[in-house]
Amino acid sequence: MAETTGVNYSLGSGAINAVKEAGLGGDARKHLTDAAIAGGAMNIATDVKDQIVEKREDTAEGREAWDAGFDAMGDRGSWASGELFDQFQDLESGYRDKYVAAVQSGDIKAQQRMLKDQATRASGLDGWKKTMESAKQINDLPAEVGGTLGGWSNTFKRDKESLEIMNALTTLDGKSAVTKFGENGEMVFEIKLTGPPAKTVTKTRRQIDDMIAKGTKPLKLKDSMGKRLMKIKKDAEEGESEWDEDRSYQEIVDSIDKNNVSHYFNENILGKTTFREDFMSEKNPVWSKPIPINSPELLALEPENLVGSKQDGVIDEMEWELMLGDENTRKLIMDEMERQPDIAKHYIADWVVKTEKQNVQQGQTKHNNDNLKEYYENLPNAKRKAEFEVENAEALKKAYDANF
Repeated sequence: MAETTGVNYSLGSGAINAVKEAGLGGDARKHLTDAAIAGGAMNIATDVKDQIVEKREDTAEGREAWDAGFDAMGDRGSWASGELFDQFQDLESGYRDKYVAAVQSGDIKAQQRMLKDQATRASGLDGWKKTMESAKQINDLPAEVGGTLGGWSNTFKRDKESLEIMNALTTLDGKSAVTKFGENGEMVFEIKLTGPPAKTVTKTRRQIDDMIAKGTKPLKLKDSMGKRLMKIKKDAEEGESEWDEDRSYQEIVDSIDKNNVSHYFNENILGKTTFREDFMSEKNPVWSKPIPINSPELLALEPENLVGSKQDGVIDEMEWELMLGDENTRKLIMDEMERQPDIAKHYIADWVVKTEKQNVQQGQTKHNNDNLKEYYENLPNAKRKAEFEVENAEALKKAYDANF
């Protein structure tokens, strides 16, 4: 069995007998408390405190709100702060008193349950530590990899609430984020958000893990899509293309869900521009699927009395052509689409397939040009080459990049 590193409230039989004989008054309470502490009652808190740099200079002023939290982590040398240590110490003292009461009453089951809960709290603290250290690693990615704000995605960086939650959990000033334990011993944080509107939210480690996972810059997705395009083009260049437009469309549709859809809107997954940017700049984006309207602002822009269409809170193909003429309306359509992954994935798939098709065509063109040049250069004599030049002048110019 692995050694438990949490708090140990268990006392020797001598101490327990002394309590039974003397009750919990006067010196007996002091002796019991001393014995509990000597038995390791503050081990967790001490382990946390040991990781804290003694120097606690106030460096919040003059920093940007976001950097302050992660900078503070770096200054401390760990995630845990002095304020978190104090909170944890106070909580454990309360649990210790309950354990003392269980010892006094001889409630063995309660003692066992409390020790189990104690181990859960210790594990929970360690889990939070690992989660937040992972967040710092993401934040500290070099600029050439992650850009501004390290490895966070553009979607995450634009979400004020997510930024405020992460800042509270990294700053740990004892005010904006306060630790609590649920009935099952799970460690959670109550986080005060400035808003608007101002509110307090409770976050579990699983929720923060999920927020971090979704907020990380999609480097793997971008890399895989880049390699996909390179392979498609290379296969075409070598005359071995098996690319199929319908199959590719369905593959992309199947790969997009609520967890990654925003990356296509806000990250340059296919190269220099995002889906949103290309949609905004394209002259005539193709309508793919009806788009239900949930935004009151966009709903007010749906055309009225349009022959062959009706104002029903859904953008159909006829309304689409009229609504795209205004740039602000296009932005609202993009926002609406991003909130509906099941709709957006079809438009994104069209966008990806269009790019892939361009790569296939470029590859096939190179393949055909290479074959033409090889044929021409291997003609048996100058006369035959001259005849071929006359017959295929334009094709040869294209094959030799107009330098023929």
